[in-house]
Amino acid sequence: MKPFAFDTDSATALDHIPASCGDVTVGCSDVAGIVEAVIRTSERLREEHTALHGTVTALEADQVKVAEATDEARLLSERAIERLGEGTTLINASLGEISSLLELVEALAQHVTGFAAAMEQVRRSSKDIEQIAETTNILALNATIEAMRAGDAGRTFAVVAGEVKSLANDTRRTTAEIVQTIDALEVEAGQVIEQIEHGSEASAKAKHSVAAIERTISTVGEIVEEVDRNNDTIAHATDTISHHVGRVQDVLESFDQAAIENETKLKSAYDRMENLELTASEMFDRIVQAGLSPQDSAMVDQGQALAQRLVACTEAAIAAGELSEAELFDTDYVEITGSNPVRYRTRLSDWAHRVWRPFLDGATEGDERVMAAACTDMSGFLPTHLTQFAREPTGNLAHDTAFCRNGRKIFDPIDQKSKQSNAAYMMAVYRQEGDGEQYRVVRNIYIPLIINGRRWGDFELAYSL
Repeated sequence: MKPFAFDTDSATALDHIPASCGDVTVGCSDVAGIVEAVIRTSERLREEHTALHGTVTALEADQVKVAEATDEARLLSERAIERLGEGTTLINASLGEISSLLELVEALAQHVTGFAAAMEQVRRSSKDIEQIAETTNILALNATIEAMRAGDAGRTFAVVAGEVKSLANDTRRTTAEIVQTIDALEVEAGQVIEQIEHGSEASAKAKHSVAAIERTISTVGEIVEEVDRNNDTIAHATDTISHHVGRVQDVLESFDQAAIENETKLKSAYDRMENLELTASEMFDRIVQAGLSPQDSAMVDQGQALAQRLVACTEAAIAAGELSEAELFDTDYVEITGSNPVRYRTRLSDWAHRVWRPFLDGATEGDERVMAAACTDMSGFLPTHLTQFAREPTGNLAHDTAFCRNGRKIFDPIDQKSKQSNAAYMMAVYRQEGDGEQYRVVRNIYIPLIINGRRWGDFELAYSL
């Protein structure tokens, strides 16, 4: 049998396997992070698209209402023009009659003034008649006296004189009645003349009002016609907008379909990348477990030593009565009101913050490779954290996500896998959360914390080479 020749150059190449595997794991984690960010962006865009789709739908509904209102306005304008035309004709006819009536009032005023003058002439004539009747009465009286002197010869003349006297008296009475009637007529005529004068003044004002009404009607007609023309323009613009809204709806529906398909593909890619990330971490774990990466093995030794010191410190506190096992293993997670991201407290929180936090701070000092140290229970709960990651919340989401990590529950698939492992340690490479937008890729060692024979969770040491 031909002996097998071992190539020392190939053996040297084995030293690069852990680094290459780590690079693959880091690359998978990085790509998975990018895909996850793209998925979140796509989901956000789809939410915005849904909102936009609703806006466009509302716009389309409003556009339909505008079109209906425009059509109705056009009909109303047409009816208004028609009614206005009819009304203008009637108003013009009425205005013509009013003008004629006003002219008649003016003519009546002139006639009444002439009537007053005629009445005055009648009064003067009545006075003349009364004077004549008075004179006739005196003459009749004288004739009667003379007839009485003449005796029988003047008897006939006396009869005639008596009749003349009687006629003169009748004339005087009639003249008095005429004067009384004329006086009454003058009073009534004066009132009529006064009212007609007021009517004449009102008719002059009415003529101006009639002219203003004619101008107003003409202006209203022009405005209604202009409104009708504007309604035509609005109707045309509404049709154009409706057409564009329809096109936007089509584009949005096409975009929505494409976004759903892309999201499905991205989620599938993310699931594969996550599985690949877990596989790459498992490969990295096996390489380190096999001792093929001395640098990582050195970090494992360092992490195990820190975990042993942490366990010893905790068991001593339990033995001294400073901490009970019930407090240590408390899983009654009480949500901290108003926290965002959500944070919790248990009965372990105060003691861990007082004792474990300084220990974790010390684990990161003096070694620039170490990026973080933490203790997570079997549900991913962090009762405390490094001082720089246990700051007071400000209400700013980015700040609180990056620097208020104590009390958080972080239980990603790689964390879940570590809790299922019974090995002395487990290696992984993953994306460590920053402010919710930025991440950094770290190597991480999960070391089980067995306290008084019972597993509490893991001590984690994150580092970068």
